[in-house]
Amino acid sequence: MAKAGQGKRTSQYNPGAGNLAQYVQAALAHQRGAHDEGGRIIHETPKSKRQEFAQEIWRRRQQHGTDHRR
Repeated sequence: MAKAGQGKRTSQYNPGAGNLAQYVQAALAHQRGAHDEGGRIIHETPKSKRQEFAQEIWRRRQQHGTDHRR
């Protein structure tokens, strides 16, 4: 259709993780360097949403006293 000059371009919508629980579950399931389901969900989650999740995780770690770095 593109070669014929017809049709309309569309944006693909990949929602990624919808909430913190889904994001954490994907992070726990993902193995670094692997092309698995967990990595797909993390990658599809918008950067702004990932940053919100990271802030919430850090806040919860501080509440539990596990906010130290290795």
